[in-house]
Amino acid sequence: MVSFTTITKGIFLVSITIFFGSSEAAPAAGTKGETSSAAAPHNNATMTASSYILPPIIPSRTKPGNPAFKGDVNAEAESIAKNKKWYEDHGGNFKNITKRDTETVGGMTMDLPANAPPVTTSTGSGVVTASAAQIANFKLYAGIASTAYCRGVVPLGSWTCNNCLKYVPDGKLLVTFSSLLADTNGFVLRSDSQKTIHLVFRGTNSIRSAITDLIFDLATYSPVSGAKVHRGFLASYKEVVNTYFPVVQAQLTAYPSYKVVISGHSLGGAQALLAGMDLYQRDKRLSPSNLSIYTVGCPRVGNPAFAYYVDSTGIPFSRSVNDRDIVPHVPPQAFGYLHPGVEAWDISSRVQICTANIETNKCSNSIVPFTSFVDHLTYYGINEGLCL
Repeated sequence: MVSFTTITKGIFLVSITIFFGSSEAAPAAGTKGETSSAAAPHNNATMTASSYILPPIIPSRTKPGNPAFKGDVNAEAESIAKNKKWYEDHGGNFKNITKRDTETVGGMTMDLPANAPPVTTSTGSGVVTASAAQIANFKLYAGIASTAYCRGVVPLGSWTCNNCLKYVPDGKLLVTFSSLLADTNGFVLRSDSQKTIHLVFRGTNSIRSAITDLIFDLATYSPVSGAKVHRGFLASYKEVVNTYFPVVQAQLTAYPSYKVVISGHSLGGAQALLAGMDLYQRDKRLSPSNLSIYTVGCPRVGNPAFAYYVDSTGIPFSRSVNDRDIVPHVPPQAFGYLHPGVEAWDISSRVQICTANIETNKCSNSIVPFTSFVDHLTYYGINEGLCL
């Protein structure tokens, strides 16, 4: 498996666990007469040649964004300075924490030190408390994202895991996919009761080492002028796009009234965002009315121009952050990154929503650099990373 698909000087730093599975090509279409008894085909993008050609990009859907609200690219730095001062004023020594590189990533702590500044909630404009219905919706997609870690689902193609049946009991797996180099994994699922086509990406399994090895290299995002994205995230996404794209297209043809929802945890969240933009750019049937993205513990994916572009599409993008999870804070803003999307911050007393479609300093940015790796492993009470 890859360590967060990092790249140095254009070369992947990979630690690959090779598994042998079926390399059957994905079916080109799904019909209404499908049954759920057979395992879904698995498409290994590294081992299977594909003659599929992606649809061309629709130029009118790639115009750079110019939102009314622009994110504060200094928000994280301001919070770091404020919280470090609080920590030092209360007897802490931040230099002791940063003596070894493995204890911090991008200046953020992997393990929460004792006597860290307390979490404080925000009030006023741009902040609301999530309703029970909203929390249930966030939990649904966190649950669906968790199923991608099940080997019974990917690559074996069986929709029988506990969370599978809990969150999408009528789910019909259409295809699972993987790649060898970047170890990108995921699946396409249809739910007739939800009238939804789900596209789900798995995060890395070697989570702690992956975070530690993360490199902050930006690459040109060619569809949008001025936009850049994390080089490793983009490369890992491109490895599998041909494995799922024709399946989603076929499902849209067979079920034109269904919505498409893309989700993922950790690295899978970054790939989900890239996939959502790619589908929007290439299929005119998709729009903000029937396409949405939900991520949990998603790292930053691109620069401000990319964030503003995502905002300009109008595609609903909700990103959940659990308490002090370190991953949503890397790569740091200081390296030229900015989150798009509406943040739902799950803290002990409530789920707080920062309603702007670009990150602010009113939600999880307020606690940096005192972050925690442990908070990345559970979302809305659901384990992310193990098949439980």
